Amino acid sequence: MMHLPRGIPVRQKVDPARINLPEAMQKLRKAKFSGYLRFDAPQGVGVILFQDGQLSSAIFMPPEKRQHLIAYDAISRIFEVSIQGEASLNIDRLSADLILALHALFHGRLQKTGLALDQLDVAAELQRIKDEGLTVCLRVYAGERTSLIFYDHGHALGFFHDGTAELQTTADISTSVAANPGARLDILEIRGLDEIVLADLMSSADLSPIWARARKKQMEQRDKQEELQIRAREQMQQKQREQLLMRYKTIAGTHIGKFGATQVDKAFAAVGQELKPEQLERFYRELRKLARLVVGPTKIDAMIDDMKKEHAKNSSFHCKS
Repeated sequence: MMHLPRGIPVRQKVDPARINLPEAMQKLRKAKFSGYLRFDAPQGVGVILFQDGQLSSAIFMPPEKRQHLIAYDAISRIFEVSIQGEASLNIDRLSADLILALHALFHGRLQKTGLALDQLDVAAELQRIKDEGLTVCLRVYAGERTSLIFYDHGHALGFFHDGTAELQTTADISTSVAANPGARLDILEIRGLDEIVLADLMSSADLSPIWARARKKQMEQRDKQEELQIRAREQMQQKQREQLLMRYKTIAGTHIGKFGATQVDKAFAAVGQELKPEQLERFYRELRKLARLVVGPTKIDAMIDDMKKEHAKNSSFHCKS
């Protein structure tokens, strides 16, 4: 799970599969948008940061504790999960300064994680940050709520909590999310904000080919899945055909003797592989013609009646279109 406070909502719970994302991101670029796009999907969470219209950072975190993807690798994965149709997109507006802080957070290094606040000497931890002059981000979270506190060389820079667009001047860990039951704390070592120079990923590369590759990959996966489904269905139909053939041979042997199995084989061969209702009716007609060579109509009628009863009783052998 990616713990990230919400900004000022712009669009919420959008299906990105219905959007041409490169075109949408070009509109954000032209509008000088500052904020983030968050993509939540079963495959993981992706975030794309915009600062004054520049695509400054992208990250994708899988649900497992594997290494996350950044930059174009992250954008490519975000495009893939969006096209697959299980993602939800939220767009939130933030200040340009706050985007810089989030970029530092995304590229930070975890020092401590999952510390239970009710078992932690918070004052001592804050004093340690000050005494050691650490440049860190404190990430406090409980449930779906998250707050971030940024420190530069031991001095509190500001506080980012849900529903704000600016880095707040108050940085108090003892309030807000920290007071909630089960609140936990992560400490991440980050670069100083004055050391960060953001690149514009959209000026460095055209995102349309990445989008096109993601769409092509999805189509190839879909075609492969359909091919596997067709193959499995054909194998199941063949198995059902063989089972039905054996049952019908047994019934034919009972009614018209040892020649019955041979006549069933010939009648089956005449109607092809599929055994839909119309094919079965044709099979019965063909079998009647062949059986007339060895027995009379009364036995033929009894045989076919038993076959139809057997087919109805064993509904699992019905071949559906």
